[in-house]
Amino acid sequence: MEVKVSTMEVLFINNDYPPYIFGGIGTFIHELAKGLTRRGVKVHVVTGYPEPIGSMGNIGFRQSEESEADVVRFSYPSFPPRHTVFQIWNLKNIMNVVQKMDVDLIHGQCGSTYPALSYLKSKAPVIVTFHSSPMMSRITSVQSIFRGGTFKDVFTYFVGYPAYHFAFLKELQHSDAAITVSRALKSEILTEMGNEYSEKLQCIHNGVDIPSLDREYEEAGVDEEEAEKTILFAGRLFWLKGCLSMVKMAYLLQKCNSKFKIIVRGSGPLLNRMQEYINLLGLKNIELGGFATRPELMKCFRRCKFVAIPSKYEACPMILLESMCLGKIPLMLQLPFSSELTQDGKYGILADRIESLTSRLITLQDTISVDELSKNIRIFARKMYDIDVSASRYIEQYHELIS
Repeated sequence: MEVKVSTMEVLFINNDYPPYIFGGIGTFIHELAKGLTRRGVKVHVVTGYPEPIGSMGNIGFRQSEESEADVVRFSYPSFPPRHTVFQIWNLKNIMNVVQKMDVDLIHGQCGSTYPALSYLKSKAPVIVTFHSSPMMSRITSVQSIFRGGTFKDVFTYFVGYPAYHFAFLKELQHSDAAITVSRALKSEILTEMGNEYSEKLQCIHNGVDIPSLDREYEEAGVDEEEAEKTILFAGRLFWLKGCLSMVKMAYLLQKCNSKFKIIVRGSGPLLNRMQEYINLLGLKNIELGGFATRPELMKCFRRCKFVAIPSKYEACPMILLESMCLGKIPLMLQLPFSSELTQDGKYGILADRIESLTSRLITLQDTISVDELSKNIRIFARKMYDIDVSASRYIEQYHELIS
């Protein structure tokens, strides 16, 4: 159901927002802002832009009017955990900006709302969207220690777990409403924080601004032709995202003399290790392309029929929703989030291990029509993960808080 408003003003607070992005939360806000704006909501964003640690003398703020939001940016030191550093470093700045604004509601994000939460609630109702689980981040960081993980990830998510857990719990306890981006994540948070929050915690999936996505896809150029045997992996190259599994998949495909080719776009701590493994195994069917700008990523999307997301843990990844909306076939491990977002594999290819996932890929054309599956995925995703659907559901939540 489409919900329209004409006078509501909402303030988003988070450490990142395009073009300064370190993860999917900034993209989530950007997409949601578009959907809200189309429904008459005035959107404000207080966010950050990272500064090198050596340039702290260049502290200030930048304000800009963008099509979907009025954006205020404050600089902050660029070291993890960035969402906490941004908020603590700019706590006074944030409070001063909020004091001057007359907004109906404040929409915070997990980890970026506490400790400012008590002050924010004195100005307007606060809703917090949760995008991850500290418990699951700790578990996967421990699992990564002997599987290609980095000390930085272990330190951030294992050693830093008590701080993450405390902040998330306070945000859940003291917010006026709380949202998770998937049912799987809601279950994980309730396991960690307690079932007494089951009624307060609601689920709204992330969404994609489909007109913008289609425009970017078309602007990528018709000279980039889709290849039925091309697989794209895009993301930060660290253990949690399963980037080393892409090398294993390439090895298994080459061993079977398959014609599939894998394109990897992204950078991260495991880039050099991936290149070493590729050279050691003599792999000719995998290409490491480095970091990709948004237009470059769209060109990669045009070239591929499949998008691999072999993450060990996710909640509701934007790369999955975007690829499905473009009719790309997702390749994923069978986990709670992947089963939920593809309706138990009806709209994707899932398997319990990378070996079985590769086998399913090789034999796929013998069992189903790839083009028909691609078409069905596109139809399903554009119905389920349109940002206008997500925006309408959030507006319903907003109305409940301010009425």
